[in-house]
Amino acid sequence: MSIDKELREELRQVADSMHCPPELYRRVEQSYQHYVNDKRGRLPMKKRMLAGIAAVAILIPSAAFAASYLADDIFGSSTTIEQHGGTQEEYQEIEGMLQAAKGKLTEDEFKEFMELTKQVVQLKLKITDEKGVKHEEKLTKEEQQQFEQLSSKLAPYFEKINSH
Repeated sequence: MSIDKELREELRQVADSMHCPPELYRRVEQSYQHYVNDKRGRLPMKKRMLAGIAAVAILIPSAAFAASYLADDIFGSSTTIEQHGGTQEEYQEIEGMLQAAKGKLTEDEFKEFMELTKQVVQLKLKITDEKGVKHEEKLTKEEQQQFEQLSSKLAPYFEKINSH
């Protein structure tokens, strides 16, 4: 047998014959459990924190892009306004006005406001060409009356939105 094996065997026999007091055994066990619990608590917490930061970094920008525009409910998309001589900046201004209306009107008022606005915009799109020039003669008399009625119904909402 090599010297390493002999020494290992001798140490094992001596260790087996040794008896440690129960108090020392409990203290070592508590110390080990404390060490293990500290190790478990720190590493997963760091991983959770990093995962949370990564999730926020990914979700916030995607939520901003995924958010639907209120103006899309009226126009369908920004290309519709651009086809009638509008610009992306004008589309954003309309979106801002609709967001302000949503914040200042009650839920029922806002639904009514959106429906009326949608009807007015459809009439305006009908009379506006690709250069943004309005041709009111394209509307029939009934449509002109409807446009005037819608405008008068919308006036109180615009006053409420602009008064604050």
